[in-house]
Amino acid sequence: MAYAFKLPDVGEGTTEGEIIRWLVHVGDIVALDQPLVEVETDKAVVELPAPVAGRVMQCVGAPGERVLVGTPLVWIDDGQDGNEVPPEASQQTPQGRPLLMDNREGGVRAAPFTRRLAKEAGVDLTTLKGTGPRGRIVPADIPAPKTIEEPTSLPHADERRRPLVMSSMRQRIAAHLLDSVRNIPQVTVVDRIDATELMAMRTQLNRSLEGQGESKISYLAMCAKAVCIMVQEFPELNARWEQETLYLYPSVHLGVAVDTEMGLIVPVVKEAQTLRLTELAEHIHRLADDARHKRLSADKMQGSTITVTGGGQLGGLFATPIINAPEVGIVGMYPIVYEPRKTDHGYEDRPIMYLSLTFDHRVMDGVRASKSLAFLKTLMQEPYQLLRYMH
Repeated sequence: MAYAFKLPDVGEGTTEGEIIRWLVHVGDIVALDQPLVEVETDKAVVELPAPVAGRVMQCVGAPGERVLVGTPLVWIDDGQDGNEVPPEASQQTPQGRPLLMDNREGGVRAAPFTRRLAKEAGVDLTTLKGTGPRGRIVPADIPAPKTIEEPTSLPHADERRRPLVMSSMRQRIAAHLLDSVRNIPQVTVVDRIDATELMAMRTQLNRSLEGQGESKISYLAMCAKAVCIMVQEFPELNARWEQETLYLYPSVHLGVAVDTEMGLIVPVVKEAQTLRLTELAEHIHRLADDARHKRLSADKMQGSTITVTGGGQLGGLFATPIINAPEVGIVGMYPIVYEPRKTDHGYEDRPIMYLSLTFDHRVMDGVRASKSLAFLKTLMQEPYQLLRYMH
C-alpha cells in the first residue's frame, strides 16, 4: 500500500522546510534509509532518508517550494497489503488546505522570511519581479535598503561593485544571531592557560589510542569535557530560556559548533556529562562528520543547554562568540600560540591557549562568570582531572 512520508520536524521549533533538490524520481526503487530529498530549514540543510523500502509513487513539490512540517513529501508503495491511498490525495489535507506553502498574498508569491526582509527594507513586493520557481520572489530579489542619500556632488559608486547574494541558509543564520544580540545582554570574559600539560596529555592519550580504531582526542573534546564539569559547579550556565522563564537542566546537552560548507551548524551531544573523555571525543567526531555530510537527524540538532566552539587553526588570538539562544552561555577555545613567560631560567616561549566565556548578564554577574572561567582554566591547565570525572 502507499506509505506517506511526511516532512518531519528536522530542527528545534521548525515549522517548514524548503525543497532544495530531489534525490529520487517517480518509479525508483528505494531502500530503507536511502536519502530521498534534500531540505533546508532555519537550522541546516539535511537529507531525509526513506522510512520504508519500496517504489516511489509520487514526489510532492518542486525545488524552491516550501512545505509545512507534517505534510506528505513522498508516497512510497511498500508492497504491503492494505488500502492504497491515491497519490492525488497528497495534494490536499482532509480540510482541503494545500500542503505546499504557496505564500501568495495579493498575487505575490513569497515566503514569510522574504516578506519580512522586504518589510524591513521598505520594499513593496508587488513592484518586484521574482526570479524563483513559478515567479516566486526570493531574498536575492529584494534590493538593499538605502540608508543615506549620496550627495550629487560626490562621484558615482564604483560600477564594478556587485551585491552579495546570500543563501537562505546564511540568511537564517544571520537572523538567528541578530535575534540573540538584540534580546540577550551578552558579556564576554577572556583568560589564557599554559597549555603545556594539556598538549602532553593529549599526545599520550592519542598514542594509546593508535591501532584501536578510535577517533583521536581533539583539544575541542578536552575543552568540552571541562565544560561538562564546570557547569556542575556553576549550574546556572547549563540552562535555557523558555518564554520568560529560565530553566536549569540537570543533564548537559552540549552544543558543538561545526563549520560546514553550508554555514555554522550546532549538533548536540545529549547527556554529555555521562561520557568519558574518549567517548565524548568519538561523539563529537561523529556528529561533526554527519553535519558536514548532511546526515543529522532532528534530535541531534535541538535541545542544547550550553555550547562550545573552537576558534579553528587559521589564525586569530581569541573571539567573542555570540550565545546560541535560548541558551545563556557559550565557551570558546582558540589555537595554541607561543608567548614568552618568565621562569626560573629567565624568559621562555610557552604554549598559550586563550579561553572565552560569553554569558547572559541577566543570569549571572561578572564576578561569578570570572570564577566559572577560572574553574575551567584550572581544569584545562591540570587536564588529568578530566579523566577522574566519569559523570
